[in-house]
Amino acid sequence: MNKINNGIQLSSWIHLIARLGILTALSGSALADSSVMELHYAPTPANSDLMPAYGFGMYSLKDSGPGLYFNGSISGSPGDSTNYYEGNCYYSCGTFKSTQTGAGVFSVGATFPLVTPDMNVPFYRSVHAYAGLGYGKVSAYSQYYYNRKDYWYDDTSRDKSGLNVNLGVMFGFNGFALNLGVNSISKAFYIGIGINN
Repeated sequence: MNKINNGIQLSSWIHLIARLGILTALSGSALADSSVMELHYAPTPANSDLMPAYGFGMYSLKDSGPGLYFNGSISGSPGDSTNYYEGNCYYSCGTFKSTQTGAGVFSVGATFPLVTPDMNVPFYRSVHAYAGLGYGKVSAYSQYYYNRKDYWYDDTSRDKSGLNVNLGVMFGFNGFALNLGVNSISKAFYIGIGINN
């Protein structure tokens, strides 16, 4: 199956998970002591060809007992539309130059209070840990140089997909929150900032 069809399937999967996540977060936030909507960024890890990823999340945070959350992130494609070609390069590709990978990751799980507002700690209002499971896909690309131009092709031999474990910590302040997390399938850490209600 080619990457465009995989992208369409991934897009359908994203829409389904997004809808489930929104329902999860909204139903959880009705029962939560606070809720967070955040945007996060996963930089390229050291010694990795993984492209940066951008994501979002919705978290219901309770002062006692577990809450619910949903988050996801996605990387772009290498190069631009003028030099990316669907499919593997089998012959007449030119000189191999480099590789890159991109990840799409989505998780649903539970939040757990570590520090609550009634503890009167300085600087922040609350700290919550979160853990969840979901789906992730890492797509690989190879770059070749031919006829004085660089070209990117799919490198499906290095693709992987499957279960993703998502772990993180949310620091709640008055009006905003900071998020630190990691995804297992991409082996990437991310940092986020959001609105804390």
